[in-house]
Amino acid sequence: MNQRFWRPPILAILTGGLLVAIFATMVVLFRSKLRGEIRQTIINRDATVLLPVAQRQLSQRYAASTGPSDLLAAVLESAQQENMLGVAIFDEKGHTLRYAPDSLIFAELPMDDYLRLLKFEPISRFFPEFPLSRYFAGVAATPSQQATPVLEVLLPLHGREPGKIVGFAQYYIYARSLADELSLIDQRINRQTAATLGIGAALIAVVVAAAYLGLRSAQGVILERNDRLVQMNFELTLAAKASALGQITSHLIHGLQGPVASLRGVVAGRDSGCEAASDWKTVAEYTDRMQAIIQHAVALLGDSDTHTSFELSGHELAAIVRQRNEAAAVKKGVCLSVSGGFQHSLGSHRGGVLCLITSNLVQNAIDATSAGSGVAVAFRNGGETATVSVSDEGHGISDELRPHLFEPGRTGRPGGTGLGLAISQLLARQIGATLLLESTGPRGTTFLLTLPLAAG
Repeated sequence: MNQRFWRPPILAILTGGLLVAIFATMVVLFRSKLRGEIRQTIINRDATVLLPVAQRQLSQRYAASTGPSDLLAAVLESAQQENMLGVAIFDEKGHTLRYAPDSLIFAELPMDDYLRLLKFEPISRFFPEFPLSRYFAGVAATPSQQATPVLEVLLPLHGREPGKIVGFAQYYIYARSLADELSLIDQRINRQTAATLGIGAALIAVVVAAAYLGLRSAQGVILERNDRLVQMNFELTLAAKASALGQITSHLIHGLQGPVASLRGVVAGRDSGCEAASDWKTVAEYTDRMQAIIQHAVALLGDSDTHTSFELSGHELAAIVRQRNEAAAVKKGVCLSVSGGFQHSLGSHRGGVLCLITSNLVQNAIDATSAGSGVAVAFRNGGETATVSVSDEGHGISDELRPHLFEPGRTGRPGGTGLGLAISQLLARQIGATLLLESTGPRGTTFLLTLPLAAG
């Protein structure tokens, strides 16, 4: 496959994949951050609820207490709840005062937690699989008890003065409901993340596909215009060459008029009874043909220069083509058939150019056709256009020559100049017509000239 066509899809796919990867990375990072914030907010919820409860218990014991130890004991006594696994009370220096139940093994306050609590920062930590057998004596180390969800809450407690810490409380809370809630939240976040990734990837795919199709369309337009520019450049070059050739031809025709007329007079005056009568007759025929061509060209140039115009019907044009080429067909032994004729009339300039083009095609067809075969010329109406087809019964045009058929200097005929078809196509464009090779093969070749009936 041409690299010009398969590289852009791969580039679009790679670009889309990169965009999807970047989008997925951003979504996953945002999901991770959002999940962490939501989980921490829910985990801190119990600490937010327990702190005012503990402070209220302290306030209720101020009147009957004899010291900080009795005050903190009130917090311990009121913390006996169904889901409370253990409670430890520490004084303002972090020393353990009391704890419950008595099976609690590690009732001590870590230094890092102590420093944070001094800043009045409650601490909440969730353990999805808390090892009860390591923290509580008498607990069997069964797999179910080793994997118990527990919430640890550490609270700073102050007395009558809000800025003065009198102690700390540590709670171990059974947190199965919290674990279920966090699991449900994770599931919802995962579903939302998957939906966001799916929708985002689909939108990216649609945008990339639309951009790719737009680029392909723009590329096609650019390539088409580039081809048009190349073709126009070629046609301008060809037109410049044809213009120079036309000037040379006009000068040549003007210079040949007199000598050809004199030559015809000399040839016609020769004695037809001499031995070379047949040769002189052939020379006379060629001289007549040359003079006719020169006269037609001079007449056409004269009409163009003097802006003389008259109307020619399609039947008149067909008769002119037959008259100009019948002698050459008879001499070659080729049967020339000119049929049809459109009803609309053409101006003398367009009609004259059409006759020149058709005559050139007929001469080529006669040269390509062997004696005993035929050349057919058909004039037809086509609605707003008229068509002229010229068909021969030759051996066809070679595959190598077909792409260069209308280029100057390309010919398949020995001794040919390769200018006839190129000039004919330029003349056709001058009158708004198109000249095409309709078909070719071992049984013959057909050229088709299509002319708009309205002048361009």
